Amino acid sequence: MDKDIQCCSVVQNFCVSDLLLLGRATIEESRGLLHWMYSEAGFSKMGICGLSMGGVHAAMVGSLHPTPVATFPFLSPHSAAVAFREGILKYGTAWEALRGDLATQKAEMTLEEVRERLRNVLSLTEVTCFPIPKIPNAVIFVSATDDGYIPKHSVLELQKAWPGSEVRWVTGGHVSSFCPMVNSEGLLLKALIDYRGRSLHCDRDIAQAQEIVLQIVKILFFQL
Repeated sequence: MDKDIQCCSVVQNFCVSDLLLLGRATIEESRGLLHWMYSEAGFSKMGICGLSMGGVHAAMVGSLHPTPVATFPFLSPHSAAVAFREGILKYGTAWEALRGDLATQKAEMTLEEVRERLRNVLSLTEVTCFPIPKIPNAVIFVSATDDGYIPKHSVLELQKAWPGSEVRWVTGGHVSSFCPMVNSEGLLLKALIDYRGRSLHCDRDIAQAQEIVLQIVKILFFQL
């Protein structure tokens, strides 16, 4: 199938339920991988990180994992509802189409009622309702100062819900904050290194982690 057609098809046929199913699959797969790494591969100190919606999922996995795991949600809200109700996604959501779908279930709804219905459904993704991680001080939330998708208060709600966790701010938006061509402060790289270090304990391993993170970042942005 043509790549452009495939992309358009995904966007046109995307449903709210798909978002929840995607999250469930990502979370269960991540938990399975962590379990395998711990029980089969012999890794005792681990971490998980994710960007944007992936950061929400990473936070959920870090919360649910039965043993301590360093957690690094990057540019992530406390709930998917925030991005759709308060962030710029509210301008790109097909509210009329959602209202049409809901009209088959009950009487005509106003757009505000439709938005509230979506908020109620997406409240299932509220990370603040999840258990506090085993070691909250091994959690680093990294957020952007000018993120149009994720309001600052949402990140601070996460920190409040997980006492001991840390929030770090990087300059930029939802994309520019992690692009080295725009953001040269190195704050994201420093946070990545610190996050990796919190899943380790000896200086030798931390030094090795720094070199690994540097290589990953170089490879990632060379491909961009």
